[in-house]
Amino acid sequence: MYETQKKEQALLVLVFLDKEPGVWPVEEQAREFENLVLSTGIEVAHIEVVKRKEISAGLYIGKGKAQELAQMAKELDADVVIFDNNLTSTQQRNLEDILGAKTIDRTQLILDIFSSNAHTKEGELQVELAQLDYFLPRLKGKGITLSRLGGGIGTRGPGEKKLEVDRRRIGDRIVKLKKDLKDVRGHRDTQRKKRHKEGISACSLVGYTNAGKSTLLNALTDANQKTSNSLFTTLDPISRIIVLSNHLKFIISDTVGFIYKLPPDLIEAFKATLEELRYADILLHIIDISNKNYKRLILAVDSVLKELNLGDKPVIMIFNKIDRIAPVELDRVKLQYPEAEFISALKGVNLDILKEKIQHFFTLDSRQFLLKIPFNAMDVLDYLYKKTEVFKVEYTVQEAKVWARIKCIHMPYLEKRLKYIKEIWY
Repeated sequence: MYETQKKEQALLVLVFLDKEPGVWPVEEQAREFENLVLSTGIEVAHIEVVKRKEISAGLYIGKGKAQELAQMAKELDADVVIFDNNLTSTQQRNLEDILGAKTIDRTQLILDIFSSNAHTKEGELQVELAQLDYFLPRLKGKGITLSRLGGGIGTRGPGEKKLEVDRRRIGDRIVKLKKDLKDVRGHRDTQRKKRHKEGISACSLVGYTNAGKSTLLNALTDANQKTSNSLFTTLDPISRIIVLSNHLKFIISDTVGFIYKLPPDLIEAFKATLEELRYADILLHIIDISNKNYKRLILAVDSVLKELNLGDKPVIMIFNKIDRIAPVELDRVKLQYPEAEFISALKGVNLDILKEKIQHFFTLDSRQFLLKIPFNAMDVLDYLYKKTEVFKVEYTVQEAKVWARIKCIHMPYLEKRLKYIKEIWY
């Protein structure tokens, strides 16, 4: 006989202000909050919705409601109380004293999920920085102190490694992490400059968490990026090269998924990853069409893009998972979003059409030419094959005739090397 480990039981608390109605209905926010908690591997004992006229500076909720929650947690035998709101260190300590149970907020919950899914050095650096920035003001007092952290939700990452580390040493560690991430950003900037010099375009996948971005990356590039129905599977930026017709190639990057009410501190910590979006020529916004609330997911992603000052970046909307909805529903969405693409990344449906649309965008700044290359300059032909889209090559006694689509960035070099370059139209 084997005794399985008992899962933590969580009491979930959602607080809504009367004067600030949420963009999403209460039921939908509660469902998403529950899914976030379930993705950590613990069980939800109860979801309590609290409505207030104003926020309490000391407890976030009123003292009477806090005592009511304490009784509820005791009756449910809850190990942890999780708020779908961001609490100050004072509020968190005071609530934990009254509730008599470990108390965490939305930021700590998401940090816990992030910690589980960071697998590269860069991802671990970003998560640790976000965790230490979060824990630093919470080291004082008798509430949640690092010395009390143990197993279970809200305890992953540096809390387990640095149980008795004082504020000064954590401050030093934060400075070191920021320097390391600055080096990462510098390395990425060098790579981007090299790609730009070679005329290689770039696009980035964006979308709500679990929209299917990693599945699409795998389908387009034969990559082996981890996919899952869990939230925030991708934290580490993954970049791959896609080669289209005749050597036309571009970089595609997968980034961390967005979510409603993504804590600002996490956006700050993940700047190195999110910078890929800033330097992309175009964003591919992946939307889970099988989610009946897809319109709200679109608005949530647009909101984060605006926070990142990316609201004006060119975007191709891509509705994924069309294999999961009825044809009549698909036709209805197509009427609403006529410029969007509709695919199933998992089934490989309409991926060729998507590639054609991406190719069309990347060739907007290019033109078609006929070039005559003498045999003593055949290195130019090699250049064309590497940098441009070559349609056709014919050899004569004296030279090679090449028909190619060429970006403007490559023209100065070619005009310097060749005497005959003629723009052509089809």
